[in-house]
Amino acid sequence: MSTRSATRRRPSGTRNGPAKVIRMPTPTVVRRRRAIKTGIGLLVLSLLATIIARLYLMHTAPPSPEKVSGLTDQETEVLGLVNRQRTRIGLPPLKFSARLAVIARGHSYDMAMRHYLAHNSPDGVAPADRISGAGIAFRAVGENIYADDDADSADLPQRAMEGWLKSPDHLANIVSSKFTETGVGVAESADGRTYVTQDFVH
Repeated sequence: MSTRSATRRRPSGTRNGPAKVIRMPTPTVVRRRRAIKTGIGLLVLSLLATIIARLYLMHTAPPSPEKVSGLTDQETEVLGLVNRQRTRIGLPPLKFSARLAVIARGHSYDMAMRHYLAHNSPDGVAPADRISGAGIAFRAVGENIYADDDADSADLPQRAMEGWLKSPDHLANIVSSKFTETGVGVAESADGRTYVTQDFVH
């Protein structure tokens, strides 16, 4: 009885070594899918980075003067209309002053509560007195006031601007090159009448 070894001899002429790998080209559809996935991933990352940066700035950046003074939409629009009128004739826009806005709003509330429309209060307090009393130094001062009882509050800024443009004294304040800062304040009385004050200083 003969026996054979389980070990087989490799035929002569063959070499030991790793098998040769033949790379197949990646199908076009697969390449497109990978490119789309990569693009979507980059887009999501960029959006996340933008959101994080915005949240960071919201919590770390100092509030703007407009936010500090709590400007309403009407007050903001009046300020914008006045500055657009100035830039239309080649003048620089007025710089917003939070302190002037508080003073202007205070005068509007005073007129609303005591039912009068005048630059000087019934006590004889003039615009210059109100502004200097708040510790604001100035070389020149001016003031525009307006009031109406129109129920359409959305058009109030436009109505105030139209009224000022028709008044030589009010228009002179708006287009004066000597003024550099301004503040706007709006208040409504109990009977629905709305008062607007805009103060100007240099």
